[in-house]
Amino acid sequence: MSAPVSPGLRSGSLPLLVALMTLLAGLSLAGLTGVQTLAEGWSSAARNATTIEIPSDTPQLEDRTHTLVQTLHRTAEVTNVRELSPQQVQTLLAPWLGQVSSSGHLPGLSLPVVLIVAHTGTPDLGAVVHEALPEAVVEEDRRWGERLNGLGSSLVACAWLAVSLIAAIAVLSVGMTVRRSVMAQRKAVEIVHFLGAGDLTISSRIAGRAALLSLAGGLTGLLFLSPVITMLARKLAPFSHEATPPLPTNTWTDMFASWWATLHVLPRMLLEELGALPLIAACLGWMTAQTVVLVWLRRLP
Repeated sequence: MSAPVSPGLRSGSLPLLVALMTLLAGLSLAGLTGVQTLAEGWSSAARNATTIEIPSDTPQLEDRTHTLVQTLHRTAEVTNVRELSPQQVQTLLAPWLGQVSSSGHLPGLSLPVVLIVAHTGTPDLGAVVHEALPEAVVEEDRRWGERLNGLGSSLVACAWLAVSLIAAIAVLSVGMTVRRSVMAQRKAVEIVHFLGAGDLTISSRIAGRAALLSLAGGLTGLLFLSPVITMLARKLAPFSHEATPPLPTNTWTDMFASWWATLHVLPRMLLEELGALPLIAACLGWMTAQTVVLVWLRRLP
């Protein structure tokens, strides 16, 4: 029975479908990792910073600002207090208020004094600042960190939903391909079935073939995905403490060494997930083919 039944799943479209599904799933996972990395970096930076704005019409502005800075330096958990220069404030506000004029000032606008306070933990800087300068406006940047965390969680959920939909589409595609291939050789399958071959034996042969084709498609999709992953790794390199300087790429050996060094920037979990995609594709192909063929055989007279 092996000769007629083993080639019962001769579909060139199955590896192509699995390769495309693997590529889509890998892109979703890579995009998810990139968003998580950026969100974590932004959240970490915002969690330990506070912005203080002092209106320019505050009485005794310079003296009271100096007093506030000294008070902040003496506050526990405050590590640094930095006052932005007028040029830095102008550059900061230019996207909203217009470009800086040739005289170096924004027309018709008196700029506030802006302090950036770096700290550890969550000190109550609002009470300290308002005690010294009630007119000051305190913006805790950790609120933006919380919003970014919420945004990151939403994007994570969307990415996993996309991966789940891709897996569902892959299962449906494999099932339809297997059913169409088996129906094309209905007579051969019926003959070996009537000769005494068990349902599980027939389905296992076809499911094994489907698993091999799915594995080949998954590996192909992973191969096509590697340039995208390399580009993502280069984009994430500035956010990684383990980033390495670019290596020369004059020869194939140098290119491979550069690619290998770049991959070290990616999180290990992402690499493990991408490496598991062909195996997951093979398992889905095997289970789907096994189920489809068994159900079809049970309906035979």
